[in-house]
Amino acid sequence: MSVIRLMGHEDADAVRQVDASAFSAWWKQLNGQETELPPRTRTNVLALLEKDPEGCFVAEEAGHLAGFIFSRTWGGVGWFGTFAVRPDYQGRGIGKQLIAASLDYLRRDPTRVIGLETMPESPYNLGLYLRRGFQARFPTLLLSKTLEELTTGHVNLPRWSLADAETRKCWLADLREATGQIQAGLDYSKEIASTARHGLGETLVLADGEKAIGMSTVWSKSSREGLSEELANLQILALHPAHTDEETLHALLDATEALACTHGKRTLTVPVNTCHAWALERLLEWGYKVDRATLRMVLKGTDKGLSINDYVNFSRWAG
Repeated sequence: MSVIRLMGHEDADAVRQVDASAFSAWWKQLNGQETELPPRTRTNVLALLEKDPEGCFVAEEAGHLAGFIFSRTWGGVGWFGTFAVRPDYQGRGIGKQLIAASLDYLRRDPTRVIGLETMPESPYNLGLYLRRGFQARFPTLLLSKTLEELTTGHVNLPRWSLADAETRKCWLADLREATGQIQAGLDYSKEIASTARHGLGETLVLADGEKAIGMSTVWSKSSREGLSEELANLQILALHPAHTDEETLHALLDATEALACTHGKRTLTVPVNTCHAWALERLLEWGYKVDRATLRMVLKGTDKGLSINDYVNFSRWAG
């Protein structure tokens, strides 16, 4: 019998091992080679745990860590990922137990939209989530752009790392208002704070006068050991709907690209759910290309169904 319990800091190394073994086959298929999937960094695991410690669980069986799940909450939006069961423990119902534990946590806010993102090429995963009451929505595309021909320009937007405590407090209040206009209760505060606390990257803030109207959080450090040092990963980019146009999006994206260049990065990756059709079209016009996709799924009854909008809200529901 498996025991489901809260994840602790002492589980970090075992979680890294289970993650690498569970996703190794997918990694080899994705890259078309036999190179092993690098393990997550210990910092990455601990940062994920820190964001929602009451929603991260492990499965133990016969003294071994057999699986784990991370829950993530962004105010009015919640999702689980990464989620994995060790290959030699699969088929025993452990995954269902872990999902149930995460959903109990995410449902603590009855108004929260609950979802996930999964690999669309995996029929097993799709069937598992569909049977658990999740419905398919639009795919999230992972786009990228080569930055090597760009001039390393000046990052002309304020940086979170250089702001004082009072300024940060005002920015967070403004940004919560901005993202709340995109999705009721949506709040990226934890992502901004965690990125800074663990030295993973930087957050840029776009302001209209004294008021913050947009933000971009980009990681310059990889979540896995030994991966390319030339890659920067955009985690979140969002704009207040009332201030969304080509000029503001270009300003925020240009500054993000310049920031990546100052850290010696050659490529910037950007996640965009295809429900944000206007923003996706702009990125494709500006030289971004599609690398791969995940499928976004939402627990039945927690959202209003399929819809397309003109919002700028770049993020992934995946760890």
